[in-house]
Amino acid sequence: MANEHDIDMLKEDKQQIERVDSKYNAKTTQDAKFEKRVLRKIDSRLLPILGCLYTIALVDRSNVAVARISGMDEDLGLAQGNRVSIALMVFFIGYIIFEIPSNAFIHKLGAANWLAFLAVAWGLVSLGIGFLHNWIGLAILRALLGVFEAGFFPGCVYLVSSWYKRYEVQKRMAGFFLTASALSAFANILAYGLIQISKHHHYKGWRWIFIIEGAITVIAGIGSWFIIVDFPDSDRNTFLTAEERTFVKARLAEDRGPEEHEKVTIKILATTAADWKPWAYSLMYMAGAVGVYAFLFFLPIILRGGLGYSLELSFILSTPPALFAVVEAMTISWLADKFQMRGPFVIFQGLVGIIGLCMTGFLSSPTPRYIGTFLGVAGANGLVVTTLAWQANNIVGDARRAVSTGILISVSGVGGIYSSMVFRQQDAPNYLPGIVAVMAINVAAVLVAALTMLVLRHNNKQADEGKYLCEGREGFRYTL
Repeated sequence: MANEHDIDMLKEDKQQIERVDSKYNAKTTQDAKFEKRVLRKIDSRLLPILGCLYTIALVDRSNVAVARISGMDEDLGLAQGNRVSIALMVFFIGYIIFEIPSNAFIHKLGAANWLAFLAVAWGLVSLGIGFLHNWIGLAILRALLGVFEAGFFPGCVYLVSSWYKRYEVQKRMAGFFLTASALSAFANILAYGLIQISKHHHYKGWRWIFIIEGAITVIAGIGSWFIIVDFPDSDRNTFLTAEERTFVKARLAEDRGPEEHEKVTIKILATTAADWKPWAYSLMYMAGAVGVYAFLFFLPIILRGGLGYSLELSFILSTPPALFAVVEAMTISWLADKFQMRGPFVIFQGLVGIIGLCMTGFLSSPTPRYIGTFLGVAGANGLVVTTLAWQANNIVGDARRAVSTGILISVSGVGGIYSSMVFRQQDAPNYLPGIVAVMAINVAAVLVAALTMLVLRHNNKQADEGKYLCEGREGFRYTL
């Protein structure tokens, strides 16, 4: 009887455990569904509008490339001396100076107010370029364009990294950045259509590129104010319920530790600038940015003059490399988040870019050279998004991350100046010295990424042994 009683007790205990497990699994499943629903709401509200505005920013920044092969050089006298390099370079002076201060404004004024204002401002400047009659006016307005565009991309990166866990970030950044890169390439086809307006109106076609696209930017900037969300701690985010807002803040705190929502101060600026990591990430990011700008500004000219394609084909063929870059870099971003690693993928993208640049610069046949642009564009764009995610993963604290992002993208402005200076007018249309210069900085980025991984791995090992605090936080480990 005792044995039968024991068996009955065991059966009853087993049934109770199964009931508890069932309830726990149901709750876990319910929480997972709730989390997915909240993330979908954030994704759909945050990423499309940022992608749309960044597409417009890239178009307004780079449409000088297609305008140049459509009569702008002759009308503004850009073909003389280094006027092209100067007009391209001055954009990055304001861009560099105003990058870091911009992320202080975004928290003070709110993301929607600040980002929408910037879009309207640079849209008006871009529109004004369509009415210029000399190259000095172009240089002045491009300098202003740099001032207003300076705050947009770091603000977007800061905003996106504030809403997601560390290993959810790269896919999102890749989504809005690469979509913008691809859509901006389609703008070359739109530009070709706008050029045809000159056949029926007084203004030449290249002017309509700036007038129409600038007006679109102003309208989009005004509309974006009603859509852009603020930071997770803001009461303005009424698209989420109170329960959902609490859930978002809790999951972020669990992932990173309690966020420090302090203001950006001189002390935080100084301590962040004294840290070696933002500067290492900045060099990697700059290598990607140099490649992105080089292809943005000079690919249509290389296709037209260097590879010998017609004007129409030069517009059309500048789009496929950007589309390939989206597929390649999104795949890499998915893998990087899945394996929770960044450094190996930074190195991979740098090598892809180097191979593509070699093909474009040193091969003689047009088709292999054109294929090289696919790899070059993919490597450059992938290097940008992977580095952005790496620095966002490893910089703890709201204010420090804002400063670090500003440093990162400010240094990328130096890359813009670099690409403007090494792609010289006298080297057109093949720009071989410029291509070699971009390859050199990609090699440097690969070496710095490898060294950074070694140092961070050593720091993590010391933290495991209780000899070091990563970012001054117990339990925090660097992403390699």
